[in-house]
Amino acid sequence: MNAYVLSVIGTVLISAVLTAIIPEGKTSKVIKGIARLACVLVIVTPIVQFFVKGADLDLDFSQGIFTESVIQEDESFIQYCSEARIACVENALEEELNEKYGIKTQVALSWEMVTDKYARLYSEEKIKITEIYIKCEEKQSEEVIKSMREYITKTYCSEVRIE
Repeated sequence: MNAYVLSVIGTVLISAVLTAIIPEGKTSKVIKGIARLACVLVIVTPIVQFFVKGADLDLDFSQGIFTESVIQEDESFIQYCSEARIACVENALEEELNEKYGIKTQVALSWEMVTDKYARLYSEEKIKITEIYIKCEEKQSEEVIKSMREYITKTYCSEVRIE
């Protein structure tokens, strides 16, 4: 994107300087017309590239409209953020179970990254909780365990294992 903006600015400046210093006459109209045409072509180039890429029905916007890729994913940062988010959910679930049932627990989540694709144009990665492990510090009755299992299954839509 930076290269595009710089090329537009450069073309406009060169055209402005050229039209300012060119003497009046028959050729000045032609040169000014060519300079204006060059400015329009530089500005319109990304739009043309967009339609040329979109002409074959396999629309791939992974590279974007412009040829340079400015944004790059940092896999280690994404992994770190995902793990931090899971740790927050584990702590929140421990507190929730303590408030709701009065039970001190240790919660561990089994999770994976899932990619959802929408109409081949957009993809989104999400964290999917596959299984929830709950370890109670004290032995609980079957009724409490059943109630916890139903509540967690309904809330988090995943398998629950309570020990």
